Amino acid sequence: MSLAKIIASIIFLVSPMAFANISLAREQPQLQTHKLSLNAFENIDKALPLPPELLTKIYPDVAVIRLNKAKDLIAEFDNNHYQLSTVLQSQQLPSYFIENLPNDLNELTVANKISGFIRLMLPTIKAVNNQLLRVRAQVITLSAKPKSQWSAAETQWLQGLFDTYLVESENIDELLLRLDIVPTGMVLAQAIDESGWGSSYFAKAGNNLFGEHLSQSGGDYLTTPGGHVKVAAFANLYQSTASYMHNLNTTLAYQELRILRRALAQKNQLTGYELVQALTHYSTRGQAYVDNLRALIKRHSLDSYAKANLLETGSKRYRFSEPIKR
Repeated sequence: MSLAKIIASIIFLVSPMAFANISLAREQPQLQTHKLSLNAFENIDKALPLPPELLTKIYPDVAVIRLNKAKDLIAEFDNNHYQLSTVLQSQQLPSYFIENLPNDLNELTVANKISGFIRLMLPTIKAVNNQLLRVRAQVITLSAKPKSQWSAAETQWLQGLFDTYLVESENIDELLLRLDIVPTGMVLAQAIDESGWGSSYFAKAGNNLFGEHLSQSGGDYLTTPGGHVKVAAFANLYQSTASYMHNLNTTLAYQELRILRRALAQKNQLTGYELVQALTHYSTRGQAYVDNLRALIKRHSLDSYAKANLLETGSKRYRFSEPIKR
């Protein structure tokens, strides 16, 4: 793809709404889904993991490095030898967590913007998926034991998961269908498409990378003038990513996606490129949306980072000064 086409695709990916005047508001929960879910996990064994969308302690206990410009983050990455080529060669991913987006990603060169956005997103995507896998593994372990051997805490924990993942049948197989990872390449492609490589207003002002509207559980949101559109706002990129995955894992519209994910995983063929075919309902663009996601995955080799292991040492946290007044 030529440089001109890359620039054109970046412009195309940014919704016109992204540049509207946005205001931040807070809506009281109607169903209080997450609050009820959190209550369900109170007073349980701390060894039983919480799903990522309900975690209260997200980041490692390290000092926050404050940055002002996108170029400062690129310099941090370069000085710490965090390069995509190194990740691919070593299959090791540093635990560098970027809490929010800078306001000036568009001022970087095209190459730095592309590699910078992928690098800032990868550790968060991996961390959310890893937490899903921890919870999933615990469910599988528990399901292998007779119910008579479950402790009260384990029973309460499992019930909390049924509630959180909207499994009314309380069937463990259905829970496991929902409680699973989203391929790295697919997450990256949707973040790129929905946020315009991190340059949309909703992404910068509300950490909303995936175009999620305000849920029935309420919370912070951004609106266009007149309040006709309410888009969810998040405290950080981890919460945004966790909420997006929870949306895919619970919403009825993505039941076919979850079934396809299981089928692909059983054949060891689960990739973002394959799974995005089930996203025609995610956007009004339908098949054109899927085609664009596949083009992004292929053009930027986004599935190639799926097997990289997130390092448990040397963690860093970065936070940008609030780029846009809410």
